[in-house]
Amino acid sequence: MFEAKEIISQNNDWIALIFLTIFIILVVIKLSFSERLNYTSTLFFSKKNFATYANKENRNIFNMFQILFFVIQLLVFSLLFYELLAYLKPTFKTLNLYNFLIILAGVFLYFALRYLIGVFLASIFNLSEIYKKMVYEKTNYLNSLCISILPFLLFLFYTDNYKIIFSRITLILFVFLLLVRYAWVIRNNKKLIFNNLLYFILYLCALEIAPLVIILKLTI
Repeated sequence: MFEAKEIISQNNDWIALIFLTIFIILVVIKLSFSERLNYTSTLFFSKKNFATYANKENRNIFNMFQILFFVIQLLVFSLLFYELLAYLKPTFKTLNLYNFLIILAGVFLYFALRYLIGVFLASIFNLSEIYKKMVYEKTNYLNSLCISILPFLLFLFYTDNYKIIFSRITLILFVFLLLVRYAWVIRNNKKLIFNNLLYFILYLCALEIAPLVIILKLTI
């Protein structure tokens, strides 16, 4: 009787369903937006690819391609933070679907609030078009980042013998690509950024640095 309860409590089939959902969405994107997906996969490696990709859209993040990828972003980052929490707090033994859904809700609120606050600040400084352009670029680089770390997440969740190694590799890769993403965005918009340096510093502190510090304080 006790053994049956133990087996049920350790059932992680829901993780497989989440990965299955991610891959189903990727298949839908591949069938519907094959060329855009190819550009997205290589954004970190080619500025020319980004220029070609950007010219095919009107810098709108509210279209079916971006909405589908936003769902992937939510699931990938929630899985990453889920595993990061277990890595930073080995004594925390109650990781389950309920806690994952809490993390998922937190990630969604983070993205939603960051976007809305950014729109508010852009309106105050009369920089709505510039903000729209930067959000579009950052979103696409974030899509590419999700594709890049997805294979490592699979190994992280389904490899027990080298779990610590894959945790470190995944975290290092995530931080590295995040920094590269910022470098590309700054490089692509250096004239706009230097001409509106006050807004950029405020944006960076309020929407990029502060949330990360809060997250680290809550998890460590």
